[in-house]
Amino acid sequence: MASAVDNDNFDIERSDPTSEFLELYSHNYQRLQFYLMTLLPFADDAADVLQETSLVLWKKFDTYTTGTNFFAWACKIARLQALKYRERRGKAALMFNDQLLDTLAVEAAEDRFAPANSLRHLRHCLGRLSERDQQLIQKRYEPGMSVAKLADNIGRTANSLSKTLGRIRRSLLECIERKQVAATRE
Repeated sequence: MASAVDNDNFDIERSDPTSEFLELYSHNYQRLQFYLMTLLPFADDAADVLQETSLVLWKKFDTYTTGTNFFAWACKIARLQALKYRERRGKAALMFNDQLLDTLAVEAAEDRFAPANSLRHLRHCLGRLSERDQQLIQKRYEPGMSVAKLADNIGRTANSLSKTLGRIRRSLLECIERKQVAATRE
């Protein structure tokens, strides 16, 4: 991102606002999508509002201050777009009251809920599993692999393997939740 600084008043000039916007937007797209999905009850609604938000972000990009938190700025606009969408939809969109929507908006905007953080926590937790459990999980989620097929491959019953996989998943979920709680305390 190239920008020039005017030494007299330290205002940042954008040499290429389109490139800057595209870089920031593409870097934050998934988080913004996740954020809207927490605010709206249906995935289709979130997708519609994401499209509207994208247009508004581009139109208002000249108000964004380079070097500040783009995601926080985008969340403010996305939240307003979600509220406008709810107003247009009327009762059909009112699954959450405004107070709950505000709470969800604040929590969803926090870094601890970013998909990248969850994936990082999952990788960490997978690494803490025994080698045997890691191999079971990896084999189970190979393309085309079912519990019955895997059970047959390793000489176990599908029921026994399902219980083992359930135990491993619970262990991973508990580990991820502990990591998320620890991250909020930092």
